[in-house]
Amino acid sequence: MSKCYVFAIGGTGSRVLRALTMLLAGNVKINTEEIVPIIIDPDVSNADLTRAVKLMDCYNSIKECIGEGNCGFFNKKLSKLNTNYSIPVSNTSDMTFENFMDVASMSKENQALVNMLFSKKNLKSSMKVGFKGNPNVGCVVLNQIIKSKQFAEFANTFVEGDKIFIISSIFGGTGASGFPLLLKTLRKSTDFPNYSIINNAEIGAISVLPYFRVRSSKESEIDSSTFVSKAVAALAYYENNIYRDKLINAFYFAGDDVANVYDNNEGGHLQKNQAHLIEFIAATAIVDFCNNHYEPTQNLELGIKDVIDEVNLGKFYKEISEMVDGTLARMLLFANCLRYKYEFISSPHFNANNLLDMKSDFYEGQFLRNLKSFLSSYLEWLMEMRDNVRSLNMFKVESGRTPFDIVPNVSPKSVHSIKSNYNLYYDRLNTAAAKLKRSSNRENNFVKMFYEATNKLVDEKINF
Repeated sequence: MSKCYVFAIGGTGSRVLRALTMLLAGNVKINTEEIVPIIIDPDVSNADLTRAVKLMDCYNSIKECIGEGNCGFFNKKLSKLNTNYSIPVSNTSDMTFENFMDVASMSKENQALVNMLFSKKNLKSSMKVGFKGNPNVGCVVLNQIIKSKQFAEFANTFVEGDKIFIISSIFGGTGASGFPLLLKTLRKSTDFPNYSIINNAEIGAISVLPYFRVRSSKESEIDSSTFVSKAVAALAYYENNIYRDKLINAFYFAGDDVANVYDNNEGGHLQKNQAHLIEFIAATAIVDFCNNHYEPTQNLELGIKDVIDEVNLGKFYKEISEMVDGTLARMLLFANCLRYKYEFISSPHFNANNLLDMKSDFYEGQFLRNLKSFLSSYLEWLMEMRDNVRSLNMFKVESGRTPFDIVPNVSPKSVHSIKSNYNLYYDRLNTAAAKLKRSSNRENNFVKMFYEATNKLVDEKINF
């Protein structure tokens, strides 16, 4: 079974993983059996990271309950290296860069060299929350990654046919430093198991260009006025050291010149950005990479058409529309049914419960709590993208009594039936339950029933 190892570097990497997890839950068509996220971020308390990890843990709890059988939603494996998703960056939590390099023990000549290469501000900088826009610092610290047991686990489990994808931003510190260092290691190093297979594996990456700004603050080292200049410098480096050397198969770029302004939080639990269009588009790059084979090196720009302000489903080009429209709509129908009609769905009056032996103990169990929590997070994610700058307004999330009126400014299709709205929905669920090849796994039956019903309803009722 093929795997795709997804290295997610820095806060942007974790936010893209959040979007990818939503797509996987909706059964996006992706040509791999397993996704293995590997987060690289010295800021372990970063709220973007902890939120992504919590979401992936919830996904895995659901997947564990529904088992291996194909039931539509939550179909792909989302695996950990050992017991977590991260490669720890050691000796950064309570240490300055100067202490990390042990400058005090160096010879006078080496101290002079260090002072030439790094400013006093760099040397005195705390690394607890990352590298704060200083890739020159990050590239020194992140050299330790290859020596970690998690990296060894990655290398030991990598087999012929597996792929690698790297997510990073180009305008910060952690992503900008970690990406070229990691890529060079994967392509050229011989200091880990299976290095020959990994050196020659298909590798894709997305470099996220500036798409937000932060408020200026005297208390923060992050200055968004430098984002563009840092991106330009990094692109020049990539041109000379990655593209020309053909180190990568597929190189994706995404960014936006309409930038939301976030509070200037260097990291920690306060760094929790709203979901954004660019992170969503970046997640589709991973799907595209898994579904195709690219000879090195191909540059791919991910774009949308006719953009003035708000982005909706009609603004995507055909390839992305075909990838995401049905995937996201099915999940929205699923989420809203459990949001608005859970009392009926969990009652004896819902005929499918009798067909599938789903009694009160099933609805009171941990599986339904996890599922409802995940679907609530899905709705929250859609609303965050809708309310952000630039707005990604794909659906009317709060559909209320009209479950199929979900595409803005587009009426649902007509169906030849005396039933409508949720009565039609219940009918399709009951029909799916009656046709189901039932297993002894009630959780699997429940999810499969909803997938078959929502799949049919998207075809029947939703106008994209």
